[in-house]
Amino acid sequence: MHRLLSRNQVAAVALVILLGLVIGVLGLVAADLYTVGVLILFVGGVGAAVLAGEYLIRYLGSRRPPA
Repeated sequence: MHRLLSRNQVAAVALVILLGLVIGVLGLVAADLYTVGVLILFVGGVGAAVLAGEYLIRYLGSRRPPA
């Protein structure tokens, strides 16, 4: 059976979210960095939503129909 989610995909999304958090914290010093951090977090959130949707589609597609 195939894996539902690739480890590389999950790691990439987690890295984008972590990067957004770090830049957002640095944004406490410079307002421009805060804005960039929020935008990167948004992109990470979209990536997480895509992964969650892919997981649901594959999970629901692999279930057997009720008898």
